[in-house]
Amino acid sequence: MAPDYYTKADFVDDLEVDPERFDDRPDEETLETVVSNVEERNIDVHVFDDGDAAHDHLADRIPEGAEVMDGHSTTLEEIGFTDHLAAAEGFDYVGNALEEIDDDAERFDRRREATTADVFFDGVNAIAESGEILGANALGNAVGAWPFGADSLVLVAGTNKIEADWEAAVERVREYALPLEDARAQEVYGQGSVVGKLVSLEYERVDDRTQLVLIDEDLGF
Repeated sequence: MAPDYYTKADFVDDLEVDPERFDDRPDEETLETVVSNVEERNIDVHVFDDGDAAHDHLADRIPEGAEVMDGHSTTLEEIGFTDHLAAAEGFDYVGNALEEIDDDAERFDRRREATTADVFFDGVNAIAESGEILGANALGNAVGAWPFGADSLVLVAGTNKIEADWEAAVERVREYALPLEDARAQEVYGQGSVVGKLVSLEYERVDDRTQLVLIDEDLGF
């Protein structure tokens, strides 16, 4: 059975994007440098060889009875973690409640409230070797949780998201991730996307709040 989500393979051949420039995985030395630089920003880093191991780690991050939310993430879909959230076994997944709300204004308010969930999972669009983590979305309902709102923030990315510096990371957001997300949004929502809100996570002042889960695979946009 085909998955009920889109990956970059569905769009990349039809778009003017450069996978060789923006979607290469780093060598081991570079990866070690990235991990060190992110950790110096008071962000815990966990590296896994594959999505299955990362999936199990993420599931263990959810306390019993917690309120949980996520931003749309192709990476989380590809490793099966979005389905895990929807199953909501032992915790309250806000995404399920949102599907039951018909009123647009009520849904908007609930999405705003969800940025303060006990645990918020999200993908990232780019990571600089110097340690900054970048995320963007049109409305801001996902990246709104990053700076302060969520009690615990868990970010997930394939190592293909790593770029040489902050400027290259921003270019990846605008020139690679956005065209792919725009194409996906056209298929799913009938309208395109924009970089409405761009967050650069540069230092975490709250101990043990934020972690980055890196998967040494080619994942996401």
